[in-house]
Amino acid sequence: MASAPIPEKSTIDRLRPLPFPRWVRSGVSFASGIAPRSTARVVRRLFFTPPPSRPRPEQAKVLARGRRFDLSTSHGRAAGWAWGDGDPVFLVHGWGGQAGQLTPFVEPIVEAGLRAIAIDVPGHGSAAGGESSIFHFAAAIEAAGDLFGPSAGIVAHSFGAAASTLALSRGARAGRAVFIAPPVSFETFVGRMRHALGFSPAVEQRFRELAEERLRVRFELFEPRRFAAELEVPLLILHDPADDEVPFEGGEELARHWRNAQLEPLVGLGHYRPLRDPKTIERTVRYLVSGA
Repeated sequence: MASAPIPEKSTIDRLRPLPFPRWVRSGVSFASGIAPRSTARVVRRLFFTPPPSRPRPEQAKVLARGRRFDLSTSHGRAAGWAWGDGDPVFLVHGWGGQAGQLTPFVEPIVEAGLRAIAIDVPGHGSAAGGESSIFHFAAAIEAAGDLFGPSAGIVAHSFGAAASTLALSRGARAGRAVFIAPPVSFETFVGRMRHALGFSPAVEQRFRELAEERLRVRFELFEPRRFAAELEVPLLILHDPADDEVPFEGGEELARHWRNAQLEPLVGLGHYRPLRDPKTIERTVRYLVSGA
């Protein structure tokens, strides 16, 4: 199996290194040269294991005011919280995130007459499981749709935007979508792992084979760029050109492929600050309400 091209070195170099502990980085780099197949299994495990994340105190207070529920999915149990009584808006966190990160959107959404639904996907936050993938994310979004009905909108961050694209391509229904810092492919994630862990091309090749065996599909067959042209859901993309985790070029490419999308650059907010920036939140809610 031929490896897909990793983004050019200059792109990877300007992104923030993945936060693996030093002993993990040193161990993988050392083992890469003497035991590539065993090292590939370790990399595969790291690839599917999100880092732990817990709500901050101010986020936990908002979650405590929501109506807690569980979602049974084909990839394990997801957790969620609901506020308000209008048409649902699903709030989807990114890789290694949790529902509390999107709680700043809750009050503005409810005040707009909509119902905010925040989800912890399997393997994240208070949901079950230790592993996750784009299919875990998509299954949670689909299960939320089964429980609450078609959504007025989806607000998704980073990897959650990629999963939302997959869910929409599989029949999930939404009136509108807002993607914050969305990726267009997964090669940047693989490149950041290789850059952080220093594994060899042989390890990368075997890791890809193992990962695709686990997913039962090749990476390129479920990338957002593959589905974007098929989707007609109105989409607003908010992305900082200086994002140091997901390249802005990905947001640009997604906007080009998506039939009914518009891209609005954010300035000086990076990858996570848009989730608590009042202007970004106001713009998001205004876009959702305009399609309600």
